[in-house]
Amino acid sequence: MRQIDFYQIGQAGLETVLLMLLKKTLAAKKKALILCPMPAASALDSALWSHEAGSWLAHGLDDADGADFCNIWISSDMATNQINAEFLFMLHGSVPPRLEEFDRAFYLFDGRSDAQLAQARTQWKAWQDLSDSKLGYFLQNAQGGWDKKA
Repeated sequence: MRQIDFYQIGQAGLETVLLMLLKKTLAAKKKALILCPMPAASALDSALWSHEAGSWLAHGLDDADGADFCNIWISSDMATNQINAEFLFMLHGSVPPRLEEFDRAFYLFDGRSDAQLAQARTQWKAWQDLSDSKLGYFLQNAQGGWDKKA
């Protein structure tokens, strides 16, 4: 059964939370596809290259070369999984036309944005009756940790 987890991000910010989850994904030896519209996808591409001075996360963006060699890919095309990733990360309201090809999905949203909160609620309602998926909901607490709410 596919797991779809919603992460309501607080003070830590999207990039910090995404980096934490991507590192866990790589540690689990899984590939990650990040769906994100432009221009946010381009900004995320830059952030992943420069997030820590002593390390970097090899990845690509859209139709760049290197999909055969990367375990992380950022796509602004909601219908493309260039690296056959098992894990899906959805940012800024991005949703693929099919979830079937992913083992696990993460819907990340800024809990301080009324628009993103409303999008997340709408998406939860759309997916809550999927027979092949189980939904989870995590709220970032004031200490930066996560409280499971559903």
